[in-house]
Amino acid sequence: MWRTQMGELLATQQAKIETHPCYSKQAHQYARIHLPVAPACNIQCNYCNRKFDCSNESRPGVVSKLMSPAEAVARYQKVKMRIPETRVVGIAGPGDPLANPKSTIATLKAVAALKHELHLCVSTNGLNLLDHVDDLKAVGVDHLTITINCIDADIGSKIYPWVYFNHKRLRGRVAAQTLIDRQLAGLKAAADLGMLVKINTVLIPGINDHHVAAVAQEVKRLGAMLHNVMPLIAEAEHGTYFGLMGQRSPTESEIAAAREAAGQSMEQMSHCQQCRADAVGKLGQDCHADLDDDGSSACGTSALPAAERYIAVASQSGVLIDQHFGHATHFQVYQLTQAGIVRQPDRDVDQYCLGSTECDDESLNQQQRMSTLISSLEGCDQVLCSRIGMGPWQSLEQHGVTPSTDYAMQAIDEVLAIEWQRFCENSTQGTVSSEIGEVC
Repeated sequence: MWRTQMGELLATQQAKIETHPCYSKQAHQYARIHLPVAPACNIQCNYCNRKFDCSNESRPGVVSKLMSPAEAVARYQKVKMRIPETRVVGIAGPGDPLANPKSTIATLKAVAALKHELHLCVSTNGLNLLDHVDDLKAVGVDHLTITINCIDADIGSKIYPWVYFNHKRLRGRVAAQTLIDRQLAGLKAAADLGMLVKINTVLIPGINDHHVAAVAQEVKRLGAMLHNVMPLIAEAEHGTYFGLMGQRSPTESEIAAAREAAGQSMEQMSHCQQCRADAVGKLGQDCHADLDDDGSSACGTSALPAAERYIAVASQSGVLIDQHFGHATHFQVYQLTQAGIVRQPDRDVDQYCLGSTECDDESLNQQQRMSTLISSLEGCDQVLCSRIGMGPWQSLEQHGVTPSTDYAMQAIDEVLAIEWQRFCENSTQGTVSSEIGEVC
């Protein structure tokens, strides 16, 4: 009896693998769709820069348009009609699905209710996996990807500037150890529930390249069934910390060596395309832009660069980015154009945080203050501050505003010069001067 049950289980798992293009290279005839309903993230990675209005980059963390669960399900139905071989519906960001559990679960439930022959997938950093693994299993998720870059906190502290857990922003070794412990516990829980768990590891030369075999051995022990060693994407134009600091990507030989070392413990994936969070179609044939509302076929084309960008800065001193978002009563606003940086009138706002240190209160008054504050920041694309709670962070992202604490305690004029240079590079794809006031 036991052997019969085990045989049936293995046969079911094999069928799930053979019809999922990310788990089997032989499943290339099937298509997938990623639904971008998860904008917020609860960790910061030095290799990540999420972009919410970007159609000309093909990498994780970028989308052309954020969607509500209802919009995402409608998008899936439209894609299914045009691409009937779509067999995989995944949520992979552009933030972390489990930092946005309500919208993630609601979307998956709605898709599952259509009763199509599908695989439901989630790709997560694993920090909140243990809290939601039962919900994922209940809604029908059978494929799960966890990005685990290390199992050593000293290495992790070089990859993750901060981790937001239990309403606290952790940094350094404590942040890395918290993330690793939660990832491994979540992995075991998911595997114990029968999910097929794939582990992604970003290969970062000089940081974790010597450590990949140890990662593979540990995740195999805890129940993972497939390992994907992915090359670091580190071009400076993407605006990631590693990219701007000159961290190089691995060579082909380094990737092959890492996969060979990790392959001593578990099966390796070698056909990953490092897809966008709104990817559509077969692997290697991403047509995320091919189903726009106007019916145009824009797959493979680039969006026109932004003509201007507005940045709001929270500052007590007026010189440094030294104020908590929730404590600000006004924001300095700057307009970035190809001609330079222009100071705009300050925006006076009602102080959002009146008590809680992290300002994540879910009370009606707090929600009303956030709504008023967002209205006051209308037209701004980015907010720079020294700290911000997860609740306000998510609210800003849901309204198309990107918050950042990466420049905390740095001089405003120096940061604006960096952001202006990045803006010019994205707009012109050319060489720019870093001096404020010169033309891109």
